[in-house]
Amino acid sequence: MRPVRLAAMLAASVLAFATTAPVSAQTMIRVASFTPEGAVGVRFVMKPWMEAVQEELGDRVNMVPFWGGALGPNPFDQFDLVRSGVVDVAWVLSGYTPGQFPQIDITELPFGVASGEEASVVGWRLLQEGLVDGLDDVHVLTFWTPDITNIHLRAPIEGLGNLRGTALRTAGSTQAMFVESIGAAPQVLGSVEANEAMGRGTINGQLQGWTGMNTFGGFAVSDVSYRVPLGASAFFMFMNKDLWDSLDADVQEVMMRHGGEALARSGGLAYDQLTLDIIERRKGEGHTVIDPSEEALDAYREAAAPIYDAWKANTPNGPEVFAAFQRLLEEYRAEN
Repeated sequence: MRPVRLAAMLAASVLAFATTAPVSAQTMIRVASFTPEGAVGVRFVMKPWMEAVQEELGDRVNMVPFWGGALGPNPFDQFDLVRSGVVDVAWVLSGYTPGQFPQIDITELPFGVASGEEASVVGWRLLQEGLVDGLDDVHVLTFWTPDITNIHLRAPIEGLGNLRGTALRTAGSTQAMFVESIGAAPQVLGSVEANEAMGRGTINGQLQGWTGMNTFGGFAVSDVSYRVPLGASAFFMFMNKDLWDSLDADVQEVMMRHGGEALARSGGLAYDQLTLDIIERRKGEGHTVIDPSEEALDAYREAAAPIYDAWKANTPNGPEVFAAFQRLLEEYRAEN
């Protein structure tokens, strides 16, 4: 066969392959949580995002779930897992990553936010203002919070003064500041560890939302809840930064259109609605729910002023972040 004819045949073969090859290779994305599949954050934040992105992008991505800690069960390790690329997308709790994102813990200040929806949207907007440190190694797909934190106990109390000298589970430094302010001892524990400690009697109660107590079985060791509003824990859905940077711009756009503020709002609202159902069900099963009087709440708010001052003093750029959060909170309330 003549060289010229052979070259022509090879060129035709290459052209045919190029025109039939896929435009872009499928990207596998491992989406992981240390929580079970039934956890509220998986059901109402992670899975809806996964399914919406998968449906729109089709075979350009392959979203693969790993629930229940399949790629790392320790809740305190999740940020390192996604940052290092062991997982591609993960649910990370700020309180389990102490000191990494200090400014976002403002959502956990007592008597600040009124609902999970409010905290989620305002927290996302704070992130968009570039005032939160510690995010350089990851990409933030969305931010949300659960329902408002209350105190769940074994025995009834008349007020916060009854908790002096007790030990209470907290999920981070901001909650710990509040616990110390009422004369109790904070114990930073995961939810399962907290249940075990409460069952043994080594702690007296837990600071947690109702959905978290329900998901992790906390009501098996708690008969009483004191509904003092103690902020809302900060949750992130992160993607590994290298993976994010490798994605085409249109893929990134789809992921953020189904994430971002819209997902923050729907996630926070889902927690709020489920909380109302859980409270009514628990009451029907004999659980004691104590609501402080307005006079008591006013006194608690006034007593919490030093916590705000300490948070601003101990948080990088604290005064600016606090002022921005209050402004964003007022804007949100005016819109709603």
